[in-house]
Amino acid sequence: KLGTERFEEVKRRIEENDREEKRKVEYQQFLDVVSQHKKLLELTVYNCDLAIRAIGIIEELVAEGCSAIKARYDKTNQELADLRLLVHQEYLGVFRRLYKTLGQLVYKKEKKLEEIDRNIRTTHIQLEFCIETFDPNAKKHSDSKKDLYKERANIEEELQMLKDKMATALELFRPTEEALVQAGIEFVHPIEEVEEGNLQRRSKMVEYRAHLSKNEEVKIAAEREEIKRAKQLMISQGPRTPSKSTQAIEYQ
Repeated sequence: KLGTERFEEVKRRIEENDREEKRKVEYQQFLDVVSQHKKLLELTVYNCDLAIRAIGIIEELVAEGCSAIKARYDKTNQELADLRLLVHQEYLGVFRRLYKTLGQLVYKKEKKLEEIDRNIRTTHIQLEFCIETFDPNAKKHSDSKKDLYKERANIEEELQMLKDKMATALELFRPTEEALVQAGIEFVHPIEEVEEGNLQRRSKMVEYRAHLSKNEEVKIAAEREEIKRAKQLMISQGPRTPSKSTQAIEYQ
């Protein structure tokens, strides 16, 4: 019995030793796994820190690049704005010369139409007079009237073409006008310059006509005074018998 008890005790202790050794082995294995996992976690943390630093550096680099790009864009945009404004100012000069030239041509064509209308009225009166008096020059005045109407039609066509060109040029100038106004550039609009130029030309023509009329009035007054003096001279000389040549002239 005692031997059996000893055997059981030895067996129990051996089993306990085996269990203890097994526990130690398992614990060591656990420590190894934990140590390996710890190293992996530390490596992960290191990589995360490294990634955060890299991302920060890249973010700073991207921010600097974006700032440089924005500064370059702003500078380029400003240069383009200055260039556009310069182009608009140059186009203003081109448009001013074009519009004023077209305005002068329109003014001259309109005056030409007025002159043709006066000539038509004069030719019509002459034609009517020739018809009434059976003057052979009636055909010439009739042809002249037809030519004047043809010329008037051509002038009207040219005038309309010039006005269309002015309207087109004005429409093309509108963006430039808006850009200059938005930029605060003060300028005299070519329309006002054309209108002022037409008024000046009309004023000069009125002055010329007034001067010519004045000269004509002076000439007429001088001629009337000369006729008056001649009549007075004839009265002072008394009546006389006219010669045959004089009678023929008076009869005519």
